[in-house]
Amino acid sequence: MKLSLFDGHCDTAYELYRRGVHLADNNCCHISLEKAAFYGQYAQFYAIWSDRHLDDEACWEQFLKIAANFHAEIHSSSDRVAQVTSPVELKDAVANGNHAAILAVEDARLTAGKLERLDHMKALGVKYLTLLWGGDTCVGGSHDTENGLTAYGKDLAKRCFELGIIPDVSHASEASVDDLISIAHECRKPFIASHSNAYGLFGHTRNLRDRHFTAIKELGGIVGVSLCPSHLTDDSLRPATAEDVFSHVDYYLSLGGENIIGFGADWDGTDLPADLSGVHDLTKVAEIMAKHNYTEDLIYKIYWKNFYDFAMRNL
Repeated sequence: MKLSLFDGHCDTAYELYRRGVHLADNNCCHISLEKAAFYGQYAQFYAIWSDRHLDDEACWEQFLKIAANFHAEIHSSSDRVAQVTSPVELKDAVANGNHAAILAVEDARLTAGKLERLDHMKALGVKYLTLLWGGDTCVGGSHDTENGLTAYGKDLAKRCFELGIIPDVSHASEASVDDLISIAHECRKPFIASHSNAYGLFGHTRNLRDRHFTAIKELGGIVGVSLCPSHLTDDSLRPATAEDVFSHVDYYLSLGGENIIGFGADWDGTDLPADLSGVHDLTKVAEIMAKHNYTEDLIYKIYWKNFYDFAMRNL
């Protein structure tokens, strides 16, 4: 079976801008249109990261530059890639055999206390917003803190739901996720964990607690399994491999996640497991799935259908 892939998170837009290379073809990034052509169909959420070395305002200015560069890259290869902002556009991109690119933002501190920036993001096609990344910010506490969302962070989450920008809890603290769950229930809208592995399998602070996974499932959200080695296993003892990626998928399945899990590989935002070198190598996880008697239908859901269905409901 030739796989299709719908991936929930990469930092490639940032790397294209930083390195001055192109989406169409490059030798330095995990993703390019040439590499993506390995799959029958490929869709990707491209998250623009807020550089930890910059202050909030500088991150906003950099976001605008990276978004402009990304839009230019899409335009220059418009025969092969389409930016997608709605279910209709996604369906058209797939029907035309084009790479579907969906814009996102990682770390909402670049809003710098200004809710109106969410409207600007929406106008640029941003479809999800990772609320936090590290430390305490104007939005709230990240995974390396014990703090929840600030008053502003709660208002920001509510405004995201109003605008149709999906909140993402990858990198958030336990308390911040708990706060968002209450808001999501109030708004009756889903949220996601775009690139988060299972805390119940490996207790890294970046990983997703079982109760949070259950809340995402109940609200109709989705969870992407990351390839970050230090979030998969204790990589100080041995290198992480594709088997570890499979283990996190399998753990989420044990929580009833058949219809809400996919991959949020974090391409170009992390080192990869020892036996993976780029986007094409993710097929190795499918080979492991097949050896563990996963059906073709289940593999198809995890690689493509779950994220596609979620996007068709929520873009």
